[in-house]
Amino acid sequence: MFALTIQTALLLAIAFIIGCILGCLLKRLFASDVQDAAVATTAIGATAAAGMAAAPALAEETEAPVAALAEPEPVAPVLEPEPAPLREPEPVALAAMPEPAAPAPAKPRKPAAKKPVARKAAAPKAAIAAVPPARDDLKRIRGIGRQNEARLNAEGISAFAQIASWTKKDQAHWGDRLAFPGRIEREEWVAQAKILAKGKETEFSRRVERGEVQSSTGKGDAGEVGKKPRVLKAARRGKPDNLTLIDGVGNAIEKKLFDLGIFHFDQVAKWSADEAAWVSNAVGFPGRAARENWVTDAARLASGELTDHARRVEQGAIPTSRKSAAVEKGKVAPAKKPAARKTPPKKG
Repeated sequence: MFALTIQTALLLAIAFIIGCILGCLLKRLFASDVQDAAVATTAIGATAAAGMAAAPALAEETEAPVAALAEPEPVAPVLEPEPAPLREPEPVALAAMPEPAAPAPAKPRKPAAKKPVARKAAAPKAAIAAVPPARDDLKRIRGIGRQNEARLNAEGISAFAQIASWTKKDQAHWGDRLAFPGRIEREEWVAQAKILAKGKETEFSRRVERGEVQSSTGKGDAGEVGKKPRVLKAARRGKPDNLTLIDGVGNAIEKKLFDLGIFHFDQVAKWSADEAAWVSNAVGFPGRAARENWVTDAARLASGELTDHARRVEQGAIPTSRKSAAVEKGKVAPAKKPAARKTPPKKG
C-alpha cells in the first residue's frame, strides 16, 4: 500500500511538471500572436490619420471606406502558419523517458563471440598431436616376437625410430614394464632399431624376411596364451626350491614364478606344452620355457641331479642367479670335472 501511494504521488508530480511546461510554451505562442495583431492595428491607424491630414475635404467621403477597412483588422491569415509549432512540445514527453535506458547491462554478451573462435583454433593442434607414427614390423628386432610386439603396440610403441631413441633409463623402464629386466640391453634392441630405422637390414631381420624365425611371423596379441598350470598358495614347509638352477630362470623370473604360485622343480616338471606357454607369457618371455627346456631341466633337478647350468650357478659363475642355501653352508660337494678319455694304443 505504501509503494502504491508513492507511485501515485510520483505520477501526479510528473503530470504537474509536464502541465507546467506545456502551459509555458502555449503562453509564449499566444503572446506573440497578440503582439503581432497590436502592431498591425497601430500601423493601420497611422495610415488613416495621415490620409485625413492630407485631404481634409475628402474626410467625409472616405470615412465609410476607412471604417470598412478597419473591419478586416482581425484578419487571421497571420495565425495560419502558427499551428505547426503547437506540436513541438511533444518531445518534452520524451525527455522524461530516460528511465528505459536501464537495459544497458546487456553488454556482457560480448565474451560469447570469443568462445567459438578459441575452441575451433585449438582443435586442429590436438588432432595433429594425436597422429601416430608409421607402424613398423617390430618382430624384425631380435628378442621381439608376436606377443611382445602386440604389447609394445598397445603401449604406443610401433616404430623402429621410437625404440632407437630410448636412453638407458628408458630401456630399464621398458624392461620392467614388459617383465624382463635387462633383456632389452642384453639383446641390443636399441642398436638393432637404429639400423632398421635407417632402412638397412640386420642378420636377424634377413632371417625374418626369409621366414626362418617362426616366432617372428604372423600377428599376435597381448592376451592370454596357453593353459594355466596348477599352482600352490605357498611353498611346501615354507622352503621353495632354487628355481634359478633351471637354465633361463634368473632371480627376476624366479620372483615372478613365486608370485604365480610355482615354487618347486616337480611343479615345473609336470607342465604340458600349453602350460609352459602360459607361464612363459605370464613372466614376459613368450616361448622361453620351451626354447630353454625348463621342463626337462626341472625333472632332472627334482630327481637330485645337477645339470651343467646348475653347477655353474652353484659355483657363482652366473651373476643373475643365486646359490642354493645348502651350497653356501658347504653341504654340497663341488662339481666334478669330467674324466679324461683314454685313447687306445695304436697298433703297430
